[in-house]
Order: sequence, then structure tokens, then C-alpha cells
Amino acid sequence: MVHKNKGFQTLSWVIVFIFLASILFSTATLSWATEGEQKWEFDTGSKIFSSVAIGSDGTIYVGSDDHKLYAINPNGSKKWEFATGNKIYSSPAIGSDGTIYVGSDDNKLYAIYADGTKNWEYPTGDCVYSSPAIGSDGTIYVGSWDGKLYAIKSDGTKTWEFVTGDKIYSSPAINSDGTIYVGSDDYTLYAINPDGTQKWKFETADYVRSSPAIGSYDTIYVGSNDNYFYAFDHEGAIKWRFATGQGVSSSPVIGYYGKVYVGSQNGYFYAFNENGQQLWDIDTGGSVSLSSPAIGFYGDIYVGSEGGKLCAIESTSKQLAASDWPAFHHDARNTARNTANQGPTADAGPDQDVQAGDKVTLDGSKSTDPDYGIPTYEWTQDAGSTVKLLDSNAVKPFFTAPDVEDEGESLTFKLTVTDNGSLSSTKTCVVNVKKKDDEGGCFISTSAGAHK
Repeated sequence: MVHKNKGFQTLSWVIVFIFLASILFSTATLSWATEGEQKWEFDTGSKIFSSVAIGSDGTIYVGSDDHKLYAINPNGSKKWEFATGNKIYSSPAIGSDGTIYVGSDDNKLYAIYADGTKNWEYPTGDCVYSSPAIGSDGTIYVGSWDGKLYAIKSDGTKTWEFVTGDKIYSSPAINSDGTIYVGSDDYTLYAINPDGTQKWKFETADYVRSSPAIGSYDTIYVGSNDNYFYAFDHEGAIKWRFATGQGVSSSPVIGYYGKVYVGSQNGYFYAFNENGQQLWDIDTGGSVSLSSPAIGFYGDIYVGSEGGKLCAIESTSKQLAASDWPAFHHDARNTARNTANQGPTADAGPDQDVQAGDKVTLDGSKSTDPDYGIPTYEWTQDAGSTVKLLDSNAVKPFFTAPDVEDEGESLTFKLTVTDNGSLSSTKTCVVNVKKKDDEGGCFISTSAGAHK
């Protein structure tokens, strides 16, 4: 048996905040602050090891060592708090109906309504460090230190339990066919059928605390403390493995084009293609243990190390892969919910009346996505004198209004937003440019408000 190791999770809090910043940035449900300026901070009563989950309305959910789950408004004010009986290391998951699920060291899994009141609690035999995952039918899957993976209906009743040989730190990943993948401290990765029977298992030479990710062709990626990073096919056969020299407990993330990224306790962060070819590695300056990477806006990958560094690494992966479970907790909002993707809704902001020479800011910040998040914004100009947008992939790009003739000119801009499931939406806005006041004539600035 393994003793509780709080040090195993000591870097998670670093990623909590950068991941939160990345998600809020990418979903664009909030207005922008000046680059690099702290928008707000929220104090809990103790350390934070839980990772955040983001609701479709922008509410931020996170657990704390002070035994509470917090719901935080996008402006940083407290929406509500929910007290459990012990510390919360588990990261919350959000159901399609808005219910929040989270585990606690009081040995329970909780279901909490979106208003902060308790729906139900389910007792397990030990601490619940594992973060819940939600299947397409609403079933909640979560591991416990009692060595069991639980399948619990949305009404709080147990469907089945699957017994492994030791504690479960790993959080489940769910395939589109309903197969659940989870690691155990009994050195094994399990594939479990939706009815709770074992589909297959693979025994490594050490703990499997890494949470699996699922890529294209149903490839399952997971690390083990036996110093290997593995890629399995859907039948449990090794497609390839890579020796890092030290344990791999961090969870992988899969970017667009199938590139796979993972850190190791040897301090290096790796990139591979789908065939296992190493593309590059970067020395992070310290062990990458529990800290799992996140892909942010523009494809920057964020990962922390026990050397006290947070690394931002450039990549060509502009978003998560459009696969069944491409990252820890599934998607950009960290909902841990494997349901059919609902597309985003673009909002290019109101039409504007401006003067030549004005700095004009376009605004896509009211674009929304109900589930997977929006990592990609693209602005193009459809009509009018060509202007230079800075930056055309920003949520709020800007340009200088051009000189115009006496009759003025209308410029049309189109916004295309793409979610992490590769669904897109477009909307246009019009900027009407008039001559400056000092060039003659009368100018009154208005905002038409209507979308085209």
C-alpha cells in the first residue's frame, strides 16, 4: 500500500491558475484586461490542489484544502461555497444539466446543484482523489483509494463497482463506445466495458497515476511510474512506448494533427507524433510529476515543474485534438463530460460609426460555446478599403480607420470562431467610416448595435 503523498500534488496549484487564465482567455466570455495585468484574485482558506472547471456561463469551480468547493463569478466574486468533510484534491466535473460533481478526502463523491445546494452524496471506502468523468448517458465514473472504480447514476445510485488491486489516483477517460480507461496503483491500466466488466488490462512495472487520454484511431496514451510513456490500441496492444528514464505520472494532452505532449519526472517535456516519433523535448528545470499540460490560445502549451518554473512552449497545435478524450478532464473548460459537441455561436459585436484615423476595436468577446470552449478566433475583412488588423486571431483586434472621401465608406469584417470539437460559427459586423470633424462636416458617433 502507498501512503498519502501530498508532495505528489504540490505543483498542481501553479497550473490551476495558468490553466484558468488560458481557459478564460480562449472562451472569451469575459472582456479583456491589459495584457499581463492581473484581473483579480480569490482567496480560499488553504492550498489549492484541485484544477478548475468552467461552466458555460463562465462560473469557475475549484476545490480547496479548506474542505470547500467554491463557485466564483467571472469577475472574481464568490458565487457560493459548499463544505465537505475534508480536503478536496479532486477536480470538479460539470454535467450537461449544470450539476457539479467532486470528490473529497471525507471518502465521498458529491453532486451539487448549480445554485450550490447538495443534490446527493455517495460514500466510498476511502479518499476520493480521482477526478470524476461523465459519460454520454450521464453516468459518473470516479476512482477511490479503496481500489474501486465506481459507476454512479445521475440520481446518486450505484450502477456497478470495479475492483482493482490498489488505490486509484488516476482519473477516468471515456471513449465514444463507452469504454472507460483508468490506471491504478496496482501497476495496471484497465479498460472497462460500460457494464462494468473488464475489457482488457495491461500490467506495467509500477504505479499508473497518469490519467489516460484518447487520440485518433482510439489510441490510448498513458504514463507509468515504470519510466515509460505508452500508446495502446483499443484492444490493449502496445502501439509504441517511450522510455524517459524516470516515472511518468503527468497526464498527456493531444493537440491538433495528433501530436502528443507529456512531461516526465526526469524534468523533460516531450512531443511525439502519432507513430511515436519524438519530435522534440525541453528541459523544464525540475520534475514534471502531477502537473499536466494545457494547450492555450495560439497553441502555446503550459506546463509546470517542481523546479519552480512554469513553461510556455510554442507548438503548431492551435487547439485540442477533435478526439474522444484528448486531455485530462476532456476539454478546454475542464468539464470532464463526454457528450456530443454543441457548436459555438459567433458574436462579432455591434456595428460602429467612427471617424478616419480613429483606433477601432472589434469585439468577439460575447461569442459563446456551451461545452468544449473556443480556442480559435479568426477575423477577416470582407469589404471596404483594406486595413491592417492587429491581431486578426485576437478576440478584440484593432485597426486604424482609413482616410475616406466625403461620402464615407463602410468596412465589413467577418468573425469565425471554432470550438475544440472543430465546429465553427461566423458573424459579421460593419464599421462605417466618416471624415474627421476638422475636415469639414458634422460627425456624431453612434453604435448601431445590429448584427449583419
